[in-house]
Amino acid sequence: MRPQGSRNAGYHARQAELLDRMTDRLCDRHGGWPTLRELAAAAGCSVSTLSHYFGRRDAIVAAVLRRIAAGTVDQIEGTRIPEGDFPASVQRAAERATGALHDPRISGLLAMGLIESLSARALGPTFLGTMLDPFVDALAERLDCHVARGEMRATDTRMAALALISPIMIAALHQRQLGGDACNPLDAGAHCRHVADSFVAAYATAGPQG
Repeated sequence: MRPQGSRNAGYHARQAELLDRMTDRLCDRHGGWPTLRELAAAAGCSVSTLSHYFGRRDAIVAAVLRRIAAGTVDQIEGTRIPEGDFPASVQRAAERATGALHDPRISGLLAMGLIESLSARALGPTFLGTMLDPFVDALAERLDCHVARGEMRATDTRMAALALISPIMIAALHQRQLGGDACNPLDAGAHCRHVADSFVAAYATAGPQG
């Protein structure tokens, strides 16, 4: 017998399997807003099974967001580390963000997280803590390095990171999730360069400070 309150060996594997199955249904807005019963159908289990593993619907979505975040570790670490001098590093950071956010799968996950979090206020901190703030904080660390080198003027780097990432995120949602690629297409590469160049022009120092 296992100790009271402990999980059996397959508990977490089963939980992960259910989350993976429900993620696609949460992202599929063509089928309408997924109820708890519809999420159970997508997971191939009963509502009582979902309640056993996760609890309420909001807890299910929060668990999905945390599972998505677990797959972004490499992206976050790549964002954290400076690449070259200030202009080159900002350009590379903008390219990383553009490549990720314009990816159909990632943009779908981002949109799902936004829709769910804006619809249920309790999910807001989970969305921020899993899908947005880790990238902002990692980018701020990159910028901190350039401030320390004297390449970027001293500023609140977290605010600066938000200033860099926000237009890229809006452009990705505009094109991928709101249909802008069909009715008002945008050259993602050109937009990326515009954002990076504008950021460098706003924050670069005259040169390294000795």
